[in-house]
Amino acid sequence: SFVKQGLKDLSISRSTFDWGIEVPWDPSHVIYVWVDALLNYATAVGYGTDPEQFSRRWPAYHIVGKDILRFHAVIWPAMLMAAGLDVPRGVFAHGWLLVGGEKMSKSKLTGIAPTEITDVFGSDAYRFYFLSAIAFGQDGSFSWEDLSARYQAELANGFGNLASRTTAMIEKYFEGVVPPASDYTDGDLEIQRIVADAAVNADAAIERFRPDEAIAAIWTIVDALNGYITDNEPWALAKDDANRARLGTVLYTAAEGLRALAVLLSPVMPQATAKLWAALGHAGRLEDQPIRAAGTWGVLAPGTSVNGLAPLFPRIEQ
Repeated sequence: SFVKQGLKDLSISRSTFDWGIEVPWDPSHVIYVWVDALLNYATAVGYGTDPEQFSRRWPAYHIVGKDILRFHAVIWPAMLMAAGLDVPRGVFAHGWLLVGGEKMSKSKLTGIAPTEITDVFGSDAYRFYFLSAIAFGQDGSFSWEDLSARYQAELANGFGNLASRTTAMIEKYFEGVVPPASDYTDGDLEIQRIVADAAVNADAAIERFRPDEAIAAIWTIVDALNGYITDNEPWALAKDDANRARLGTVLYTAAEGLRALAVLLSPVMPQATAKLWAALGHAGRLEDQPIRAAGTWGVLAPGTSVNGLAPLFPRIEQ
């Protein structure tokens, strides 16, 4: 590695360029571009001009591409230590986005503009895909086929369908009012455990800078609730008034699970979760809900009015 091979003194100027910031004591030299560029991290937040702002904002975290890691993890800390300033709190390097197994290239015309994706799938799906499909810090391959498959399976058929059919059944069977729950079965309690565990595991994954693992943990709720609804068949329970209490428990469990999903997924898909939150009629703003408390059961109050919900992720024709 760059460090193991031994660190040497670094020249902070160059004489082979006629452009750049002139060295004050030698006009035949210009400042090495990485030296003057790195200084912007400090000067942009007040160093030398606004001590109060600088003390409030520095030290900070850096997120950089892996190909410029040595400048940020070796040269920049050395400059800061030489100036008697704190080094960054941490430096995180992300990988490359690959297309066809190669790094995106303008010359090879393999670059993909974000709007090419968002125009078709939307910004929520864009965030979900890249945060869940690629581990932070690793290279990741992109293909339209994989994006489309995951959109249809996980967003349209998974999360989106769960939200649509749960709210639709509450409207149909309980006149749009969240029913109370009673006499929880082992299956109901298992859903509560899954929701609580998912919130804890997702929070821990974010602390490790692993959004892919956080989304995987949250998605255990989606999968569990879809299976729960299939197993309990609320449409069959609704045919007999004797099952009305059980029907209410099943739909409350699904709705409360959706409430937790809205909170946990809000940083990833803010538009879709805002629509779901509004449909659930929950008091308070979604952005004010504490992520770490999302797994607490029983937050959604029975008697809350549920509104109609259009598909969060409409199916896209291939």
